[in-house]
Amino acid sequence: MKKLVICMLLALSLAIPGTFAAATPAQAKLTPTVDLEVGFNSKYVWRGIVVVDDWVAQPSFTAGVGGFSFNAWADYMLTDQNGRQNEIDEIDLTVDYTFDLGAFSIPVGVIRYTFPGSTLADTTEFYAGVSYNWIVTPSLTIYKDVQESNGFYVLGALDYALDLPKLGDGITWALNVGASIAYGSDDNNEFYYNGTDKSGFTDYSGYISLPFSFAEYFTVTPQVVFTGLVDGDIKDNMKPLQDDNNVYFGVVLGASF
Repeated sequence: MKKLVICMLLALSLAIPGTFAAATPAQAKLTPTVDLEVGFNSKYVWRGIVVVDDWVAQPSFTAGVGGFSFNAWADYMLTDQNGRQNEIDEIDLTVDYTFDLGAFSIPVGVIRYTFPGSTLADTTEFYAGVSYNWIVTPSLTIYKDVQESNGFYVLGALDYALDLPKLGDGITWALNVGASIAYGSDDNNEFYYNGTDKSGFTDYSGYISLPFSFAEYFTVTPQVVFTGLVDGDIKDNMKPLQDDNNVYFGVVLGASF
């Protein structure tokens, strides 16, 4: 626990001094925001790992001000696929600070993963990343677990958003597409990918979504996600547990204030 506290203080001390000086005018306004979402998806897949192979509901609450934000996210099982129908099997808490340097956006933060009613141990990750606001948005994020796996997970992604013609007064929509690939250290892969005792590329994903916005505050986003494992040894070790590649789909209902 002492190690965790020291790491948190170090991350904040690295992030805060430079970021106040670089804060954008929008951040300086300190306008509070609240985002509420609930996603209904045909599977819950995390980093290529199929956690729940059936329908789930995933509510999310985010409050932010001046570049700081707090998010609470949960996974609620809608079926008896894991023998826990109508139960919450995971709650994640994230504290994030994101600041801009020109066209670059730099997030730093910490995620607390908890697993109510499960034998899985809770754990904590710190992360830092960078993205570049261009025609497409490339990003790179490094996650470091400090409790259970003690490994690194590095995620590279490309995202693209295209505003589509308005459908009517107060109704807009867009096309979002993206892809990512990730690399894990040997500690990370041994812990999460069924004993794979080597570093390597872990998983890929791609998505297509169509967010519809209504009356400024509300969104409905149908989406489909393609995901799979990459490294041959990871595929072999995970084969008794799941397929190499998975597709899931769903819809996310959101409100922003």
